[in-house]
Amino acid sequence: MSWIRSRDRRTARRLAVVGDFRFPAGVRHRFSVAHGDLDIAAIALVEAATRQWFRLAARHPRAALAMPSIVADDLWRELIRDTRDYAELCEAAFGRPLRRPPEPEADRPARLATTLRLAQEDESSPPAALPLLFRVDRELGVQGGGHYLADCGGRTVCHEMPGATCLRHITGIEHVRRWPGDLGSAPLPPGAGF
Repeated sequence: MSWIRSRDRRTARRLAVVGDFRFPAGVRHRFSVAHGDLDIAAIALVEAATRQWFRLAARHPRAALAMPSIVADDLWRELIRDTRDYAELCEAAFGRPLRRPPEPEADRPARLATTLRLAQEDESSPPAALPLLFRVDRELGVQGGGHYLADCGGRTVCHEMPGATCLRHITGIEHVRRWPGDLGSAPLPPGAGF
């Protein structure tokens, strides 16, 4: 039990580091030049989304994650260029260098689904809600940014929408579960009920 408490304390310290982290002025400047159409409030929103990404990495170091946001990824890239500050953040928040996730591959849908679930837990949001990390690109009108739907509304089929990714069905269509009572009027054999 002491290792659980030790892990929980370590995670709390790492989350505090991420929460207290302020992006260096040089990083903010380079990012604002590259994204000149974003005002100060929009940049603060991108910083909050990037901090959410860092919280996911700090809380779940072994999780296979995928970065859903273009602007949060751009800010992260600018921070990586500031090697000293990035190394200090990584050591304090993750205990190791935080590597960028692989470029889109066959496992990206599963990584996005994992990232969504963990980001929803991070925000204590319901399954139908999109966490900040998934909605920041759309909220800011980022050209080529991610447009996600937590659920398209389809049960046995995904209602694909042009330019949008349905995260409920991203790993495939779920099979509708049939309960024993749904099988018509045929009686259930003894012991078959729940």
